[in-house]
Formats: sequence, structure tokens, C-alpha cells
Amino acid sequence: MTIEELNTCIETGAIDELIRVAEARQCKALAHIADSITARGGVRLVLLAGGSSAGKTTTAKRLCTQIRVNGLEAFHLSTDDYFVGNSRNPRDENGDFDYETIECVDMPRLAADISALLEGKTIHARRFDFVAHEGFDEKTESSLPPGGVVVLEGLHALNPRLCAAIDDAVKFRLFIEPATQPEVFATVRLSSDDARLLRRLVRDRQYRKVPTEETFKMWPKVLAGEKKWILPFRMLADMEFDSSLCYELAVLKPYVAGQLELFCRRHPEHVRAQALGELLSTVLPTDSTKVPGDSILRETIGGSQLEY
Repeated sequence: MTIEELNTCIETGAIDELIRVAEARQCKALAHIADSITARGGVRLVLLAGGSSAGKTTTAKRLCTQIRVNGLEAFHLSTDDYFVGNSRNPRDENGDFDYETIECVDMPRLAADISALLEGKTIHARRFDFVAHEGFDEKTESSLPPGGVVVLEGLHALNPRLCAAIDDAVKFRLFIEPATQPEVFATVRLSSDDARLLRRLVRDRQYRKVPTEETFKMWPKVLAGEKKWILPFRMLADMEFDSSLCYELAVLKPYVAGQLELFCRRHPEHVRAQALGELLSTVLPTDSTKVPGDSILRETIGGSQLEY
């Protein structure tokens, strides 16, 4: 889809149907993945990895639902909830916190919780406070019925080190990326990296109280970390999921356009920010109330009917 076609849908009122079709396409793709998991037989651990703001958490939760449709119970875990926190987090060569390395995940604790769930035991799963940068145990106990599936999502989910003690025969690996982006100019499309950056700018400001300057400062480190810690294991994936939505720029614009405009005034030399601002200036906005409650976009803009 081109930006011009998206704008036409907004102007003519066809955006509602476009949203319904885009969301239904993703739901159908997730159902196909769940069918593949069920058909294989013996899968107990689904490993879902992808870059920052690819939509991993919502996808994992929706995949759990599709697995339940097929008659199996599913339990969602996130590697983010097992971050060691700033008191133990590694630092890079400049002395800054390195949030991209796998060493920022409490791997022994995560592996112990997964093994306990697969063995039918109860656990107090971890949660992470991204404002305080510290983790804590849930008060309630969690368990998984016999034959149930753990769906683990996170940046490092495909890294073999993460669940090395668990038999590969029970694993199903999935990679997620917003791959199909709108055409900006003839034969030129928005990159998936820039699409994720727009999502992250909104998410960081909405939920993590991170200034725009900090998000832009961290982004090169994020991409470098993905190149080192995520992309080398993409080839291990059994399937891939496209988390892009052809209408999302129109929804994100009211959330991020002003944010970018202020940043660009303060940093006119920032080429990426200027380009993203110019791109959004060509997109007509649309009302976010049209976005379904379980959409991947709700993970970014808020208002999800899913629990995070």
C-alpha cells in the first residue's frame, strides 16, 4: 500500500474496512502458526523473538489464545520480566547500562521457572518495573496443566543459551518483524527499523517516561544490539510473523508528530528525526478508537483489552 492509497481510504471513509481486513489478516496468520504448533505434536515451549517494538508481547498473548482454540493450555512469559535490574545490569565499554546483552536477563531464574511449569509445578512468575528498573515476584502462584505450552517472548528468545537445558524436540521457534511497510515514494518503502522506532517513540513516552532525546540516543545501540544478539539466530526460526499494519502510520501520527516536531526544532541536525517528521507530514491522521482492543498497536498507544 502507498501513502496516497492510505490517505484516500481515510478521505473516503474506507479506513474502517481497511483496519478490519488488516487485523483479520494477522489473526488468520496467527491461527496458521498455532495450527502448525499443534500439528507438530509434543511442542511444550514456543520461543518468540524479534526486535524492539516489533509487537512481541501482544503477538505472544494472541498466539496463546489461538493455541487454546486448538485445545491446549498456554502460559505467556516475557524475558523482559526477568531482567536483572540496574543493580546487576552489565555496562558497556563506555560505562553505560547495556540493556541489549543477554546477560541482562536472569537466565538461571527464567530456566528454572520454565522447567517448573513444564513439570506441572507452581511458580511465582517475575515482573519488571521499567520506571524503577527493578524486578519483583508476582504474589499469586501460576501453573500449567499437563501438556500445556509455555510461550516465551523477548529479544533473546531464540538464543540457544536461554533454554539450553530444555530438549530442542519440544521447542517451536518464531521470529516477528513488521516487515511490510507502506510505499513512501516510487519503489521506496519505509524501513521496518524506522517503523519500529516510531512505535518505540510513542511507547517510551507513554509507558516508560523516557524523553524523546533518550529514545533517539539509545536507538543506534538498540540496532547494534539486535545485529549482535538477535539477527544471528533468526535462521533458527520455524516460522516468521509479519507484525506490520498497513494503517498504523495514520494512527501513530497524532501521538508522535508533535513529539518529533519539538525534537527537530531542538535538533535540526538529526537526519533520521527530520525524515520521519517529513514522512508523517504526508500522512492523514485517523481516530485511534477504530483500532481493535487486541491489536498490536494497542501495545504502543494504550487501551488494550489484554493484560500487560
